[in-house]
Amino acid sequence: MGSRVSSESVGPAKLPIVGTTWYRRGPAYWLRRIAFVGFMLIVMGLMFGVTLSMFGNAVDGLSDGWRHFCDVLQAVASTGAAGWGWTYSRRKARQVQAKAASPAETWRQHQYQQRRAPGLASAGRLPALLLLPFMAPVFAWVLGALLATAFARELPSEAGARKALTRP
Repeated sequence: MGSRVSSESVGPAKLPIVGTTWYRRGPAYWLRRIAFVGFMLIVMGLMFGVTLSMFGNAVDGLSDGWRHFCDVLQAVASTGAAGWGWTYSRRKARQVQAKAASPAETWRQHQYQQRRAPGLASAGRLPALLLLPFMAPVFAWVLGALLATAFARELPSEAGARKALTRP
């Protein structure tokens, strides 16, 4: 028998969100990253708007001085939380990039998080609804973390895939 040619070509691994576009970093790569972050920003903006509206309704009956105090407190807490989210996300990304998981491990982690997310979301619904008027700092933290990931030079999953691609 003759030698069989492998139907599998060795190339860049497919990663969550960016697929195989991470290898060349062309327009398709940046379009995927911008579309993902844009979608997340729209969702976070809507949730943040609902939260601020509910917060406004919660402090509506207060006197002007107390309402102003609550507004300033909310703004300071949200600004601090956004900065904290940014720094947390950048540190976490550096730790993940230092470990540089293989593409297979990245997919396993992605699938584990996808299976775990519905349970965590339903467990947190009631407390989130009760605390919704005061959740603006939490949303600001998530926004800071999201923007830090958006402006990162390289996604953490790309570091592992790039390392796996250069291994012999």
